[in-house]
Amino acid sequence: MTNSQAIIRCSMLLALTALSSGCIVAEPRDGYREGYYDHEHHRYYHERAWHDCGERDEHCR
Repeated sequence: MTNSQAIIRCSMLLALTALSSGCIVAEPRDGYREGYYDHEHHRYYHERAWHDCGERDEHCR
C-alpha cells in the first residue's frame, strides 16, 4: 500500500513538472530583429524597444 502511494505521489510530481515546463516562453537569443512585427500584440520592434501600431503605420503590415 505504501509503495502504491509513493508511486502516485511521484507520478503527480512528474506530471506537474512536465506541464509547468510547457509554459515557459523564451526570447530569441540575439533579441528581436529590427522591424519585427508582432501580429498577436499589434506592435513592432524598432531601436531596441516595442512600439504600438497606429493607423496607417508603415512598419505594421
